[in-house]
Amino acid sequence: MVRRVALGVSFLAVCSLLGCSGPKSRFKEPVPVSGSVNLDGQPMADGMIVFVGDTGANEQLPVKDGKFQGSVTPGKKRVEFRVMKMGKPIKMGDQVIEGSMENILPAMYHSDSKITAEVSGGAVNPSTFEVKSK
Repeated sequence: MVRRVALGVSFLAVCSLLGCSGPKSRFKEPVPVSGSVNLDGQPMADGMIVFVGDTGANEQLPVKDGKFQGSVTPGKKRVEFRVMKMGKPIKMGDQVIEGSMENILPAMYHSDSKITAEVSGGAVNPSTFEVKSK
Protein backbone atom coordinates (compact mmCIF):
# COMPACT_ATOMS: atom_id res chain seq x y z
CA MET A 1 0.00 0.00 0.00
CA VAL A 2 2.76 2.43 0.95
CA ARG A 3 4.53 1.49 -2.24
CA ARG A 4 1.47 2.41 -4.36
CA VAL A 5 1.13 5.77 -2.64
CA ALA A 6 4.83 6.51 -3.15
CA LEU A 7 4.55 5.50 -6.81
CA GLY A 8 1.48 7.75 -7.26
CA VAL A 9 3.22 10.71 -5.64
CA SER A 10 6.28 10.15 -7.81
CA PHE A 11 4.12 10.01 -10.95
CA LEU A 12 2.38 13.28 -10.05
CA ALA A 13 5.71 14.95 -9.35
CA VAL A 14 7.11 13.86 -12.73
CA CYS A 15 3.91 14.95 -14.52
CA SER A 16 4.02 18.38 -12.94
CA LEU A 17 7.64 18.81 -13.98
CA LEU A 18 7.12 17.52 -17.53
CA GLY A 19 3.72 19.07 -18.13
CA CYS A 20 1.66 15.93 -18.71
CA SER A 21 -1.67 16.64 -20.29
CA GLY A 22 -4.48 16.68 -17.82
CA PRO A 23 -7.20 19.11 -16.90
CA LYS A 24 -5.04 22.06 -18.03
CA SER A 25 -4.91 20.70 -21.60
CA ARG A 26 -8.44 21.97 -22.30
CA PHE A 27 -7.14 25.53 -21.96
CA LYS A 28 -5.72 26.36 -25.35
CA GLU A 29 -2.71 28.58 -25.79
CA PRO A 30 -3.40 31.84 -27.66
CA VAL A 31 -2.22 32.02 -31.26
CA PRO A 32 -1.23 35.14 -33.21
CA VAL A 33 -3.96 36.55 -35.47
CA SER A 34 -4.33 39.59 -37.67
CA GLY A 35 -6.89 41.02 -40.02
CA SER A 36 -8.83 44.09 -41.01
CA VAL A 37 -12.09 45.85 -40.21
CA ASN A 38 -13.85 48.25 -42.56
CA LEU A 39 -16.44 50.71 -41.28
CA ASP A 40 -18.83 51.97 -43.95
CA GLY A 41 -16.46 50.78 -46.67
CA GLN A 42 -13.37 52.52 -45.22
CA PRO A 43 -10.70 51.20 -42.83
CA MET A 44 -11.97 51.59 -39.24
CA ALA A 45 -9.88 54.44 -37.78
CA ASP A 46 -10.01 53.43 -34.11
CA GLY A 47 -12.02 50.72 -32.44
CA MET A 48 -11.99 47.30 -30.91
CA ILE A 49 -12.66 43.79 -32.17
CA VAL A 50 -13.81 41.36 -29.49
CA PHE A 51 -13.68 37.58 -29.82
CA VAL A 52 -16.16 35.87 -27.49
CA GLY A 53 -15.59 32.16 -26.83
CA ASP A 54 -17.90 29.40 -25.61
CA THR A 55 -17.12 30.25 -22.01
CA GLY A 56 -18.11 33.88 -22.56
CA ALA A 57 -14.51 35.04 -22.12
CA ASN A 58 -13.79 38.19 -24.14
CA GLU A 59 -10.51 38.61 -25.98
CA GLN A 60 -10.17 42.19 -27.20
CA LEU A 61 -7.79 43.52 -29.81
CA PRO A 62 -7.46 47.17 -30.79
CA VAL A 63 -8.27 48.21 -34.36
CA LYS A 64 -6.15 51.04 -35.72
CA ASP A 65 -6.29 52.28 -39.31
CA GLY A 66 -8.42 49.26 -40.21
CA LYS A 67 -5.96 46.65 -38.91
CA PHE A 68 -5.88 44.42 -35.85
CA GLN A 69 -3.32 41.95 -34.56
CA GLY A 70 -2.67 40.11 -31.34
CA SER A 71 -3.24 36.72 -29.74
CA VAL A 72 -6.52 34.86 -29.35
CA THR A 73 -7.25 31.33 -28.14
CA PRO A 74 -8.25 28.91 -30.91
CA GLY A 75 -11.86 27.92 -31.51
CA LYS A 76 -15.14 29.20 -32.90
CA LYS A 77 -15.81 32.74 -31.68
CA ARG A 78 -18.65 35.22 -31.78
CA VAL A 79 -17.25 38.53 -32.97
CA GLU A 80 -18.21 41.98 -31.67
CA PHE A 81 -17.02 45.43 -32.67
CA ARG A 82 -16.78 48.61 -30.64
CA VAL A 83 -16.30 52.20 -31.71
CA MET A 84 -16.61 54.29 -28.56
CA LYS A 85 -17.50 57.97 -28.46
CA MET A 86 -18.41 60.31 -25.62
CA GLY A 87 -22.20 60.48 -25.26
CA LYS A 88 -24.22 63.67 -25.01
CA PRO A 89 -24.16 65.54 -21.70
CA ILE A 90 -27.24 65.09 -19.53
CA LYS A 91 -28.91 68.06 -17.89
CA MET A 92 -30.25 67.39 -14.39
CA GLY A 93 -31.79 70.50 -12.91
CA ASP A 94 -29.10 73.18 -12.91
CA GLN A 95 -26.28 70.66 -13.38
CA VAL A 96 -24.91 69.27 -16.60
CA ILE A 97 -23.44 65.79 -16.21
CA GLU A 98 -20.83 64.66 -18.68
CA GLY A 99 -22.05 61.84 -20.92
CA SER A 100 -20.65 58.34 -20.70
CA MET A 101 -18.80 56.41 -23.38
CA GLU A 102 -21.17 54.84 -25.91
CA ASN A 103 -20.68 52.36 -28.72
CA ILE A 104 -21.81 54.18 -31.87
CA LEU A 105 -22.36 50.96 -33.81
CA PRO A 106 -25.76 49.26 -34.00
CA ALA A 107 -26.35 46.41 -31.51
CA MET A 108 -26.16 43.89 -34.39
CA TYR A 109 -22.38 44.48 -34.32
CA HIS A 110 -21.88 44.13 -30.56
CA SER A 111 -24.42 42.90 -27.97
CA ASP A 112 -26.65 41.20 -30.61
CA SER A 113 -23.83 40.13 -32.94
CA LYS A 114 -24.34 36.91 -34.91
CA ILE A 115 -20.98 37.30 -36.66
CA THR A 116 -18.65 34.34 -36.13
CA ALA A 117 -15.06 33.48 -36.92
CA GLU A 118 -12.83 30.45 -36.54
CA VAL A 119 -9.43 30.95 -34.90
CA SER A 120 -6.94 28.17 -35.67
CA GLY A 121 -3.32 27.69 -36.56
CA GLY A 122 -2.37 31.33 -36.11
CA ALA A 123 -5.15 32.70 -38.31
CA VAL A 124 -8.70 33.99 -38.08
CA ASN A 125 -11.26 33.08 -40.76
CA PRO A 126 -12.62 35.34 -42.05
CA SER A 127 -9.83 37.85 -41.56
CA THR A 128 -11.68 40.85 -43.01
CA PHE A 129 -14.86 42.21 -41.46
CA GLU A 130 -17.34 44.74 -42.88
CA VAL A 131 -19.23 46.90 -40.37
CA LYS A 132 -21.81 49.65 -40.97
CA SER A 133 -22.54 52.53 -38.65
CA LYS A 134 -26.24 52.67 -39.63
